[in-house]
Amino acid sequence: MRKQKENNPKQENSLKKCGIIMPIAAHPDYPKEHWKEVLLILLEAINETEFEPRMVNEDSAIGLIHERIVNNIYSDDIIICDVSSKNPNVMFELGMRLAFDKPTIIIKDEKTGYSFDTGVIEHINYPSSLRFNKIVEFKEELISRINATYKKSTTHKDYSPFLKSFGKTIIPAKINPSEIAESKYILEKLEILSQEMKHLRMDQRNKMAKSRFATIFSDKDRQNLVQEEINQFLTNNSHLEREHIMQNFIEILREEVVNNRGFKPYNIEIINAVNSFFESSNPKSKLN
Repeated sequence: MRKQKENNPKQENSLKKCGIIMPIAAHPDYPKEHWKEVLLILLEAINETEFEPRMVNEDSAIGLIHERIVNNIYSDDIIICDVSSKNPNVMFELGMRLAFDKPTIIIKDEKTGYSFDTGVIEHINYPSSLRFNKIVEFKEELISRINATYKKSTTHKDYSPFLKSFGKTIIPAKINPSEIAESKYILEKLEILSQEMKHLRMDQRNKMAKSRFATIFSDKDRQNLVQEEINQFLTNNSHLEREHIMQNFIEILREEVVNNRGFKPYNIEIINAVNSFFESSNPKSKLN
């Protein structure tokens, strides 16, 4: 059992920080006290680790709330982000953290689907009903993931939770401590990163567009190329379930084929390739 943290200001300041990004406003699809209960669950889990939990908008110093949030999003050792209900503020703050390319754990309930840009990152799911036995399992998994994710970030030289997907030309955004109060500086850095990502994608598409006109594939060649690309994607993202892929990842898979193979696959080609992948992995599996 973890030792209780002593109420010592110096010790608290030395503890590693685990920031929390999550919805706080009432939502018609959830009970009135729902987010307070979720926050309590997260606090209980984080307190079983070496980290001190806090909402990213918390700070003992007096200052502008937006500066405080950006500062904590950048400086916290690890962050847990609950994307349940896809709250716009939450998604913006998550995007900012991913731009810094620092240790981040994404969680969501079963009501919420995957988002296009963050869908390739593994999510930890929890039941929106907050049933006790399932929440116990969720907290155990979350505790394990916090420890493992932070350890990996400190021991792997090339650790990159998100930007690795865009190749080595994308560099994580940074904040100079002497300029952290300059909101304009931060926004400019994020805009530069966003533009770099857009240019990289455009370059990839332009290259593939040229080869698209130079190459004509037979039906069999198309099927083989789509299958190869989707096999590679699903192997690299083995945590994804077929049901979620069919509901949320068709466009992502299409873009993978366009970028890497030079042609736009039909829906039926993608669906057949996904089914073939899972059936070859488990011949007894059936599409739900």
